[in-house]
Amino acid sequence: MENCKVALRSRQVLIASHLPSYELRHNQVESLFLSAIDMYGHQFCPDNLKKLILSETSIFDVLPSFFYHANQVVRMAALEVYVRRSYIAYELNSVQHRQLHNGIRVVDFKFLLPSSHPNRMCIPNSPVHYELNRQSTDLFTTGTQTYLCQRMGVMVAFEIFDEFVKNFEEVMACFADPSLDSPLFSETRSTFFDQEDNKNLKDEPIHILNIALRDGDCEKDDELVQIFSTFCESKKSHLLTYGIRRITFLVGQKREFPKYFTFRAHAEFAEDRIYRHLDPALAFQLELNRMQNFDLAAVPCGNHKMHMYLGAARVKKGAEVTDYRFFVRAIMRHPDLITKEASFEYLQNEGERLLLEAMDELEVAFNKQTVHTDCNHIFLNFVPTVIMDPMKIEKSVHDMVMRYGSRLWKLRVLQAELKINIRLTPTGKAIPIRLFLTNESGYYLDMSLYKEVANARSGQIMFISYGDKQGPLHGMLMNTPYVTKDLLQSKRFQAQSLGTTYVYDFPEMFQQALLKMWGSEMEYPKEPLQCTELVLDSHGQLVHMNRIPGCNEVGMVAWKMNLKTPEYPDGRDIVVICNDITFKIGSFGPEEDLLFLRASQLARAEGIPRIYIAANSGARIGLAEEIRNMFQVAWEDPDDPYKGFKYLYLTPQDYTRISPINSVHCENVEEDGEYRYVITDIIGTEEGLGVENLRGAGTIAGESSLAYNDIVTISLVTCRAIGIGAYLVRLGQRVIQVENSHIILTGASALNKVLGREVYTSNNQLGGVHIMHNNGISHTTAPDDFEGVYTILEWLSYMPKNNTSPVPIITPKDCPEREIDFVPSKAPYDPRWMLAGRPHPTVKGAWQTGFFDHASFKEIMEPWAQTVVVGRARLGGIPVGVIAVETRTVELTNPADPADPESESKIVQQAGQVWFPDSAFKTAQVIKDFKRERLPLIIFANWRGFSGGMKDMYDQVLKFGSSIVDSLREFEQPVLVYIPPHAELRGGSWAVIDPTINPLYIELYADQESRGGVLEPEGTVEIKYKRKDLIKTMRRIDTIYSGLADQLGSPELPEDVRKDLEARLKTREEYLFPIYHQVATQFADLHDTPGRMQEKGVITDVLEWKTVRTFFYWRLRRLLLEEAAKQAIIAANRELSDGHIKSMLRRWFVETEGTVKAYLWDNNQPVVAWLEKHLNTEDDSRSVIRENIKYLKRDYALKHIRSLVQVNPEVAMDCIIHMAQQITPAQRTQISHLLTTMDGREAP
Repeated sequence: MENCKVALRSRQVLIASHLPSYELRHNQVESLFLSAIDMYGHQFCPDNLKKLILSETSIFDVLPSFFYHANQVVRMAALEVYVRRSYIAYELNSVQHRQLHNGIRVVDFKFLLPSSHPNRMCIPNSPVHYELNRQSTDLFTTGTQTYLCQRMGVMVAFEIFDEFVKNFEEVMACFADPSLDSPLFSETRSTFFDQEDNKNLKDEPIHILNIALRDGDCEKDDELVQIFSTFCESKKSHLLTYGIRRITFLVGQKREFPKYFTFRAHAEFAEDRIYRHLDPALAFQLELNRMQNFDLAAVPCGNHKMHMYLGAARVKKGAEVTDYRFFVRAIMRHPDLITKEASFEYLQNEGERLLLEAMDELEVAFNKQTVHTDCNHIFLNFVPTVIMDPMKIEKSVHDMVMRYGSRLWKLRVLQAELKINIRLTPTGKAIPIRLFLTNESGYYLDMSLYKEVANARSGQIMFISYGDKQGPLHGMLMNTPYVTKDLLQSKRFQAQSLGTTYVYDFPEMFQQALLKMWGSEMEYPKEPLQCTELVLDSHGQLVHMNRIPGCNEVGMVAWKMNLKTPEYPDGRDIVVICNDITFKIGSFGPEEDLLFLRASQLARAEGIPRIYIAANSGARIGLAEEIRNMFQVAWEDPDDPYKGFKYLYLTPQDYTRISPINSVHCENVEEDGEYRYVITDIIGTEEGLGVENLRGAGTIAGESSLAYNDIVTISLVTCRAIGIGAYLVRLGQRVIQVENSHIILTGASALNKVLGREVYTSNNQLGGVHIMHNNGISHTTAPDDFEGVYTILEWLSYMPKNNTSPVPIITPKDCPEREIDFVPSKAPYDPRWMLAGRPHPTVKGAWQTGFFDHASFKEIMEPWAQTVVVGRARLGGIPVGVIAVETRTVELTNPADPADPESESKIVQQAGQVWFPDSAFKTAQVIKDFKRERLPLIIFANWRGFSGGMKDMYDQVLKFGSSIVDSLREFEQPVLVYIPPHAELRGGSWAVIDPTINPLYIELYADQESRGGVLEPEGTVEIKYKRKDLIKTMRRIDTIYSGLADQLGSPELPEDVRKDLEARLKTREEYLFPIYHQVATQFADLHDTPGRMQEKGVITDVLEWKTVRTFFYWRLRRLLLEEAAKQAIIAANRELSDGHIKSMLRRWFVETEGTVKAYLWDNNQPVVAWLEKHLNTEDDSRSVIRENIKYLKRDYALKHIRSLVQVNPEVAMDCIIHMAQQITPAQRTQISHLLTTMDGREAP
């Protein structure tokens, strides 16, 4: 940033190096002038100068030198080219040449102000037309009217200023009564104005005087201004007499652009500082009048195409200015382009170049500023007409802004305008088009397109929306000034300066993220977001309220939102709780804690997700301000304060004044004959000064822990989360951390004071993403707040809308029954390829599909505990939790602690397929998260065991491994464990995920190429197939070895023969040992095959990898449907066991489908169809399941009533009376008859 000015100058030098040299351009211009002169050298042809007038490149640095050319005709032509080029946007009526008595050439010209000029007068065609327009009901028609605002200008060039002074009277004579001499003027006045109007126009100056000087008498601007100001002051009466509206001095510079100094009549001919070094003819095209709500100061620019102003909002006298902003304006001139392609390409390229140059200039000014600027504004005016479709501009500009969005945001450019004249066809009428861009929140670029249309009645030019979208400026005048910053923008700027989003911008951010979720291909609902703010009433209870943003009186804001998502197009509810960092820096006080508590309780009561957006500063710290200004100090020695003090006290007068409000506790003492009230306790009148904030912090900490168990909790950390804010984030578990934020307990500066030296340089060093993402506190990171909110919606898309609903199953884009392309190998590989697929390694542009639906796998906690890969995905549209195993060796980096000079950063290698303490903790934690999200779980098991080294045992690998068992035992959704191809599950890793831990929900499957056992074959051989056992096998199988062994067994062998046989046997043994070791390993491996696992009943089935996706899809759907049926049955009769329920479902299936199809119960797909048919049917009489549940409920109620009466016989009569009161008379008659019958039967 500190070198940005050098970078800008380098860019300008680079651009200049591609331009022709000054001498070459000077010669080219001179040749054009000379070619335009006729053969006699007395006249020139204006048409031949058109190339200069319409030149795409700037020539104003070359042109002034030709005002003093040796050839008199060239001087004339140069003046005319200057006038025509400067006034290209005006309607020139005439350009005439004359000369002074000394031969100096003068150009006088007449022109009409453009219709968009702020000083343009509106004149209707005739009284008849006026009456018609007055009666018209269409206020925005483009009817033909004549708008006249005539000006006359004089352009004259002198060598030096004194020469102009000498010829001043003769120059002024050019303006002698132009209204009488000019036919145009006289015709205009006689046609439209009476005598009184003529008088008014004479009082309104209309003459322009441009004086060119070859060189100033001095180089400094201030000295030149002093000379010009003194002259204008002395000639003020003359200038007013001749109706001079402004006088502009153009001072030439060698090889550079001329300097401009403008003096205006309305300012008593003082310099108009805003127009310094700006040709006034161009000023209206910069629309400086729209900045009238600001006091402007021109900012020097190195680029002559750019004009920059620092605006300070005009405020009441004595008020502080808080709204400063830069206005960058630029005008682009180029000739008309006759084809759409050329027009659009030129506009696109030049627009992007202009934008880059504007940002370069702004960056230099931005870093030199002494005040904080916000809402900076860029305005680009394309003067000539372009042939193109206006709607095409929007996409092009949108793409351009997105490319440079981060830089524009850093420079606080929140508003931009593009003005351009457009023809739809080469022969069509030019349409003035205006494109407005705003990005006040930093995440949503609002674009609105307007055309400039004259109001039929007033003649004023207004903005009318172009296209279907009606923008905020629709119907407003074109010269409407820019508004200054309001309270909301001030708060927004304050929040954005701290690196976060203003709290009341989050609802709109959720809406924009929702639209992104729907995508451009899907038709999204008209109102994807409905939002109501949750506010505390006077009794501390929540009320729903719609109020103006920024009206909050506490530093916490909450909403209940209804989101219409692709998964829930009818809507799902969430509660969003946010810190307002602009209110007491987002600290937690009692009222903030209470609002957080009530909003979280509402989410739990309704079973809906709770979203917490953290941007806070921890518990609030306060002091009793009413005591601060009263207390006195009792010094040990009043003359020497450094001897210390005895106590703080209040005078009797102050105590009398403060005692009624119970703000302080005091003890009355008398010292030196003076009564004093020694302060023992400061209570304070304001709530929220100390420990009460900690009590509230504990309350909401407990609430967050409870909420995590009951509902889905997600936290987004933006800017910072400190103290209790950090604990709330962790207690909610699922954390998204924005990259520029930090999660800390104590700030770096406070720690440095404790340590007594500067150790930590920033809070990010303590709790930035490189800490919190790497240690698993943050589950994922986001580059900005918008992407963080989008990630929240992505996570919610996998989760049920409340804690009683099933998971949201969507229509899959990826066929559930497709085969899996990627095949796991024996060599280490990235497990994400197995889950999500990968680009095809050999076929360019192709994709190798993985297990889950394409692009559905979203990993969480990626950099922490990397030997385990976890996340969420979809299988045929069914959301699931995922746990997989890293097969490659990974590196764990333990950072050095700056507070410990002896510490060093260490890199530790962690082998794949092994559970370490961190990865075991990660596994247990994510299982807990998925349980509370009510997601089914798929585990791709490929562990060789736990790391049992001394360091890992010390780091509690045993504790975290055990917590996996605890998490799985409590899981209440289907868990499908699958051992993939070439994977293995051994030892303790099998024990912690065995289905018997939770037999109701866990099922274990194995691939045909997988293995499972206590130890790996090599380890088993080492223990159970030792060398002696291998020798036995050799003797049993190898004939040579057995023959040698048999020969050695003979007792009558000579010693030399025995030694020879022993040597041969040893040689044979050593020769056979490696291959027999492999044989033993294979033998041990055959004990670990899927066939044996299935035979022993430890796995459910053996599956083939290519089709395992299809099997799991149907199996998972069946288990989810069975679970839904099971919950409905349990609601009817809680005494039924799981086995009983399963047998009931099987019996109902056989009853409806027939005994012939009973075998289909073991086939998932037919059972899914049957369950869906009978669970989704609303008519109970047509649903076997619902009808049977109704009977179960009835039987259970009767059984319960009977048991109560048997246990409590004394209440039987009361129960009968009570029940008799609840039934109809007809039913009572029927009961009476039954009782009579019962009595008759018992009489004998």
